[in-house]
Amino acid sequence: MKTNRIFLAMLAMLLGVTTSAWGQQENAASVFSSSFKKGKPVQITNNRDKGFSIKFNDKNNIAGEAVKSGATSYTTEDIWYLVGNAENFKMYSHVAGSKYALKLDGTESGVAATMVPEKEATVLTLTKQEDNSYAISPKANPSVSFNMFGGAGRDIKLYASEDGGSHWNLKVLDMSRPLKLKYNALLNGGFDTNYKIGNIAITIDGNTSNTLLDKNSLPESTTCYLPKDAKFSIATGLVCHGWKMDINGGKSMTDHTLPEKGMEVTVNISVDKNNKYQYLYYSPDEKGIPYRIPAIVSTANGYVFAINDYRPCGNDIGFGEVDLVMRHSTKAGTEWDGHSWTDPVTIADGVGKEAKETWLTGFGDPAIVADRERNEILVMSVCGNRLCWHGNYGAGTSENPENPNRMARLRIKFNEETQQWETTQPEEVTYEIYPLFKDKNGKAHVGSMFIGAGRMAQSSMIKVGDYYRIYCAVWAVETGSYRHHNYVLYSDDFGDTWNLLGELGNDFNDSPAPFGNEPKCEELPDGSVLLSSRKGYGRYYNVFHYSNFEKAEGRWDGAVATDEVGNLKFGRNDTNGEVLRIGNTLFQSVPTGDSRSDVAIYYRPLSDDPATYTPKELANGWKKFKVSDRGSAYSSICILPDGKSIGIYYEEEPGGYSMVYRPIELSEITENDK
Repeated sequence: MKTNRIFLAMLAMLLGVTTSAWGQQENAASVFSSSFKKGKPVQITNNRDKGFSIKFNDKNNIAGEAVKSGATSYTTEDIWYLVGNAENFKMYSHVAGSKYALKLDGTESGVAATMVPEKEATVLTLTKQEDNSYAISPKANPSVSFNMFGGAGRDIKLYASEDGGSHWNLKVLDMSRPLKLKYNALLNGGFDTNYKIGNIAITIDGNTSNTLLDKNSLPESTTCYLPKDAKFSIATGLVCHGWKMDINGGKSMTDHTLPEKGMEVTVNISVDKNNKYQYLYYSPDEKGIPYRIPAIVSTANGYVFAINDYRPCGNDIGFGEVDLVMRHSTKAGTEWDGHSWTDPVTIADGVGKEAKETWLTGFGDPAIVADRERNEILVMSVCGNRLCWHGNYGAGTSENPENPNRMARLRIKFNEETQQWETTQPEEVTYEIYPLFKDKNGKAHVGSMFIGAGRMAQSSMIKVGDYYRIYCAVWAVETGSYRHHNYVLYSDDFGDTWNLLGELGNDFNDSPAPFGNEPKCEELPDGSVLLSSRKGYGRYYNVFHYSNFEKAEGRWDGAVATDEVGNLKFGRNDTNGEVLRIGNTLFQSVPTGDSRSDVAIYYRPLSDDPATYTPKELANGWKKFKVSDRGSAYSSICILPDGKSIGIYYEEEPGGYSMVYRPIELSEITENDK
């Protein structure tokens, strides 16, 4: 053993590699070369997220362009040349060529990597990690390393070397044996929004890399380069809605090795015209920015509106800029070969962390309702710069001033003269709502809250004033603790003013759903109100029964867990969903897998007897209609203008998550009991 260690150390010295950088991984030295011309094509993949690599694909505007993380494609976008040795090297991209190399504008965390003229490039160092991967760091500061910094499509930036996203694996690729993917594509027809086709999955050594094909940029063929003598499998991965795809006429090719002259594989692609799903947004977008949190309604004059978050900050309210974006359709997304949805419009534009007024920082989690008589939509939104758990209404101090989750309101109205929808600017309504949760002694029971995103409910029978009553349910954090619970609000003037439905009570346990998470509500046939709240394995249900409609007096039954007292039960995922009543049928959308996957619509008939409108009774009698067969999460549903169909707007792969719309005839749901 001692002789071997001495030999390895001598070999490392000859190769310009120190044992402090490489340990006993002598083969890793093979990734380095003395010049670009003698360079060895190296693929650099993330050790934590093994399907992703460091990429550069801009062939036109090289200088100053960002280096990205992305799905490993085994194309020239993935190929790098490391010129020097482990303690002193520069990185060159195959796409950019020998005149450009990678530069970091500093050595602190958060600094991005770009391509610049090679004389300006940053000198880098490679350091072995305990998991046998490597940190790629500026030589001047090995404590930081290249990091995916938010996931695929994001800029490569520096972050702490010990972070799992900062660890990389390096493989030399064999460019003498190409794998050529030839596309036999019939692209005409289908929804114009469905331009992403699906993944080609290449698996090597148990690690799968997915390349997402795009109708708008599909080449005649793609040439891939694999490690020498690698045994590989190639298959269709996730195929996007609206498309069919196969590999040489089948689903996959398994356990192949490339012959000396390489291999050609045919990928057959065609439109699936029986598939009515539409992608209104792919997430993340071309800038790496995600969409989330769907809400959908239909209007009295036959439009369907889809509204959701657009998150430049990459996360929830409290992390920076979040916007609300909208599309609408008069065709309910049911026509083929046409432009059935408008282009996206930003209806609430967050300013970001530079906002001078706190509430303008971001707008998210839209809760929407369309009036049943007027062509008017109310949108309520959480806003501001506070994480939902950390709001402190009624408990501010000089060191931690009062700053709850803030709330905003805007309206979308149809102009009969111009035949156009017009949107008002958001207005803050935080301090119109929070005081509802103070008791007679002035104690605030809610430190922070937001309205459950999706469709708010409107009564079909209670009208006090000009509008039918509307309801929304709030996720609330108890003042002074992190316990979350639910309340229901109502408005008789279409959101101008709000009131609490039922009594406030004296403590947390008096709320309609102690420990309830993101909630929704719906009116039952007798005018009572069903609260449906997010939980793992099922939902929390509670029902408010009126004793006086006009004065909004009545009582809550008491919350039950549907998985404990009924058959509305599913996997352990804890996810937002929607409750909707159409006539005497109740619907509930929710993911059904243990993880966030397999969104379905549950349904059950309602009796004409109000005595059966109790939480326990409503937890039983459910049947399931499957909507999604893949990773999927939040959902919103509404009755479509034809009165015969449900529109579901939900989050689903690809990405995390894309925004998908599907119209489903009621008969298709209720006639396929599963």
